[in-house]
Amino acid sequence: MAITVRDLIRLPHLRFTVVAGEAGLDNEVSWVHTSDLPEPWKWHGAGELLLTNTVGLPAEEAEQVQFVERLSECDASGLGIGLGLSGPSLLAGARRRADELALPLLTVPLSTPFTAIVRAVADANSREESRQLWRVSRLYELLRTSAAAGSSGQELFRKLGEELGVRLSVVDPATGHSLFGEGECRYAAELAAGYGTHGNTLPAMLTLRPPHAEPGAVAAVAVAMPGEHPTALVVEFTDGQLPSMVLLHHVAVGGALELARLMESQERMRRLGSNTLTRLLDRRIDSHAAQLQLAELGLDLAKCVLIAASAAGDGTAAHRRLAAARVPHALLHRDHTVYFLLPATALDTAVAAEIWPSPGGGTARLGVSDRITSPSRVADAAQEARWALAVASASGQRAANYGDESMTLPPRTPAEARVLVSRILAPLIRHDAGHSTDYVATLQTFLRTDRSWRDAAAELHIHRQTLGYRLRKIEQLTGRGVTRTDHIAQWWLALRARDLLAGQPGDR
Repeated sequence: MAITVRDLIRLPHLRFTVVAGEAGLDNEVSWVHTSDLPEPWKWHGAGELLLTNTVGLPAEEAEQVQFVERLSECDASGLGIGLGLSGPSLLAGARRRADELALPLLTVPLSTPFTAIVRAVADANSREESRQLWRVSRLYELLRTSAAAGSSGQELFRKLGEELGVRLSVVDPATGHSLFGEGECRYAAELAAGYGTHGNTLPAMLTLRPPHAEPGAVAAVAVAMPGEHPTALVVEFTDGQLPSMVLLHHVAVGGALELARLMESQERMRRLGSNTLTRLLDRRIDSHAAQLQLAELGLDLAKCVLIAASAAGDGTAAHRRLAAARVPHALLHRDHTVYFLLPATALDTAVAAEIWPSPGGGTARLGVSDRITSPSRVADAAQEARWALAVASASGQRAANYGDESMTLPPRTPAEARVLVSRILAPLIRHDAGHSTDYVATLQTFLRTDRSWRDAAAELHIHRQTLGYRLRKIEQLTGRGVTRTDHIAQWWLALRARDLLAGQPGDR
């Protein structure tokens, strides 16, 4: 057990005087930290005693109260204030707050050097080092035996947490989502806010307070884990006692090794899925070989669909989220589209988790094929998914399923769409290209505004007479006007087909 504040004040040569916070005198002192910076808690570890001269204290009472609260939030063992310099005195409000938070406030006479206090703590805690070494050895033995037994991820960190008497979670600090598929961390909002405050980096330790908690209340800390991607080890107290930072950093390092092993396994599965899906789309793999590779990925084509997503990047982030959510899948980035092969039953889970980030932020559009059923149908399913994606983009839907009601009206296939555009809109498209006119856009605007001359002219920024001239010219070029119901229906279907082929959102 480390030396306590009570033990320190009993050492006569240190000449401490307790001025507040006597209820916390049994706080253990893991180390002594000296600082005259205005916000020392940013660099202060749990269980450390802060020593500061009065020149480091704010002068205003409210600021002194906040100073005490911030120290308590980072689980400091106490505050020692050096006397004899020309700084502000400790005011009554700060002493009352220290009493409420059970944070010992001590005064240190000028005749007692801070180094004497540091030496006293170091000497007293040297006996604790052997016990800490045993606990570190125990942690690494637990890591070794768990790996040998096949325990990994969530199960491994559950065992490590039980060893330390805490609850451990490994999460993405930007989102607060567990990397082991446990959902969102209970302190996701606080973690993301702290991560952003530090410039999207994690400090060595970040204190996490639950919403609406009293100042000074601490329920968890986030410890930065080493690795290529920012990762936080969230440590939630279960018995009110935070393990030493030495132990937590050892857990973070050992856990990072396990996480790297898991990430390597996920990357191997990503490569296998990409290779398998490529060969299926190109029809370069026989059915038996395809079934073997898909079985390794945990996929049964009879129960799968293919998704085409207008996702940002190459889908790597989506792969990590799907893996964390334990959704079996294969992924391929091709021709500016990301394809996902996954069980139809997992689609709702994947959509709800917002697996696919959009190129412009927010959520991506998705096109979902019919059930695949066999390896020979994967290429056809890709065409279905692309067509459904075009429908989703044109109609502004989050996702469209091939064969849904939104796809029952013509055109139902890319071939039908090209025929409609060629047969009905081709004269206008050619004239616009050859004469720099804008007849297609004029027609589209006129129909979108429900054939309102006023609204269409205003949106096009032209006079009504100019709009009338354009509409007459459209009728001359195509033989179709804007008054007969059958002509209007043909225009609507052709413009819908054009939008679908372009994958552009439409408002009709």
